[in-house]
Order: sequence, then C-alpha cells, then structure tokens
Amino acid sequence: MCMLTVAARGTQHGERMERVRITGVGVAHPPFRVNQKEAAIRVGEATGDTRRARAIARGSMIGQRATVLPAEELVSPGSIEVRNAIYREHAPALAAEAARSALCSAPGRAPASLVTSSCTGYALPGWSASLVGSLGLCADTSRVPLTEAGCAGGAVALTQAAHIVRSQGGAALSVAAELCTLSFHPDTDDDTLTANLIFGDGAGAALVEPGDGPGLEIIDSASFLVPRSEHALGFDLTDRGFRAVINRSLADIVAPHTKHAIERLLHRNGLDPCGVDAWLLHPGGARILHKVEAAFGIPKAAMQWSWDSLQEFGNTSSAAIFDVLRRYIDDPVAPRGWGVIAAFGPGVSIELLLVRSR
Repeated sequence: MCMLTVAARGTQHGERMERVRITGVGVAHPPFRVNQKEAAIRVGEATGDTRRARAIARGSMIGQRATVLPAEELVSPGSIEVRNAIYREHAPALAAEAARSALCSAPGRAPASLVTSSCTGYALPGWSASLVGSLGLCADTSRVPLTEAGCAGGAVALTQAAHIVRSQGGAALSVAAELCTLSFHPDTDDDTLTANLIFGDGAGAALVEPGDGPGLEIIDSASFLVPRSEHALGFDLTDRGFRAVINRSLADIVAPHTKHAIERLLHRNGLDPCGVDAWLLHPGGARILHKVEAAFGIPKAAMQWSWDSLQEFGNTSSAAIFDVLRRYIDDPVAPRGWGVIAAFGPGVSIELLLVRSR
C-alpha cells in the first residue's frame, strides 16, 4: 500500500503552525554554453551514433545548456579523479554565488541553518562547510547536507528548511549545486545518450523565513515513493565516474503517480487542481512535462516557467527547481495564488510543496 508522508501543515491538532515563506531566490550557472545542435554533433561523434544523438536533441525541447567545461571538452572530462577535482573546484563557487543572490534579494536576516543538496560529485567535508565561511555566517550555523535525493534534492531541501524554521525559528537557506555534465559516458544505450543531451550545470538557492509578509508561503509538503521503481532513475558509480540511469518508461511512471500524490496533497488542504494557479515542476525533461500536463489537463502556459528553464539550461538536477521558482517570482504577469512545487528523484520519489504567493 502506498502512503504519503505528511510534512508540516498549516494546521495541526487545531493549532496554527508557524508561517514560513520563501523570501529570496537566486541561481548561478557556469560561463560556458553549448547549444543542442552542437552537443548532438559532439555526442554523436564520441559515441558513433550521430543519428540517434540528433533525434534525442531535437525532441529535448532544450535550446542550450550551461556547462562547467567548454563544448570541446564535454566528451572527454577525464578520470574519476579529474572529474571530481573539477567538481570540488567549481561546485562550491557556484553554490556561493547562488546563495549570495538569494540573500541579496531578501536582505536583513542571516540564516541560522543551511540545507544543501548535491549528487554529482564527492567532497568530505562537503561544500556546505566552505559556504559558511564564504557567506560570512556564524560558526554555529547548523548544516544538513543531502546527497541521495537526486533531481528532487532542491525540493527536499526546501521542505527540510521549512521544518527547521518552524521548529527552531530563525531563517534557513536551501542551496543546491550540480555539475551533471561531468557524468558523460561515450555509450550508445538510450539512458546514457539521453543523459548526455539533457543535463546541464548550475546552482540555486532559496531563503526560508518565519512570519507573515511578502513571499511564497509554504503551506504543506508531501513525499511519495513509487513502489518497485528503483530501476527507473538513479546514478551508478563506475570506473569512469557517475553514470546516469534514466529508464525510457520514467515519464510514464512519474505522471500518474504525480497526479495521485498532488490530488491527495490538495484534497487535505481543501483544494483541487482547478484551484492551482501555478504549476512549478522540476524540468526533468520534455516527456515528463508533457505527460503531467496531459494528466491534469492544464495548459502549457501554467507551467511556462518550467518549460523556459528547460529550454535555456536543460535539467540541472536538484538545482533546477530554484531556477523555476526564480522565473515565477520575477514574472510580473505570473498568476498569484496557489502553486504546486513538484520534483522527481531516484526511488522514484515525488517531492511536493503546496505554496501560496502573496
């Protein structure tokens, strides 16, 4: 039997929970750009399957991606040690840039807690430790690093930040940084070819604060684990580094279960899908977005911020949801009211937040 795990609600046992709000969002991307036409040529040459590479690129709905390496080096990132050295050099800087941007958009309150997410490299201590120093935070800032949530990590980090703010007070900063392109492999299976052509690099951050006021209020959250779906999404660690696992059935798995999970989340808050003004979905891929649109019968415009993020940056794993949030918050004509944040990670897990814009 599938069960939703209930996160912090607006009310519990008849008592009002502390209000928490996303008050600042920031993103950062590395300087290099590769368009999909060039990427398809380079991946095709490296794998010997230019025809399929071009077909996947055409169907991706991605215009370009930000990359930590220039285009000519993407198909030869080196050994595990070399790849991880690139991660350790660039991921902390991108995380710090995104965090500063989030804090600058909501000045006045230093975070007492950090919740960080990353799955595309390894460092011990992790970059959350250096982030305390680079942001000038207090030495007693609590840190919660997440490493196994994959593409859903940004949404998980936001949920955990909301829990911390409600239980401990103060502000919490969620930060994600991913260098997905370091997982390149010159293989011709569908999983690997797709990963080579949809993933990009970047970072994102959001400040979560307590109390009333402007921002995006987090009303509720939920997590749903699709049974027997571990095969559909993940990372394998090989002698050549991380290798993405993306089963072709992923979109067909995600869409109906996402519909079920969102409907339950909305129902317990007295809402239905017709009352949702903004659908803020992780841009995991064009097929996933199309399938979720069809499941709810919602127009593409209601997920425009996800589509725009996918087109400009591709799928940046756990960092991507922050770019979607930034686009929505900065959009002067975006509808204000109820919104659903949804992200999809290995498991397959579906991570949800119900938010309300003021």
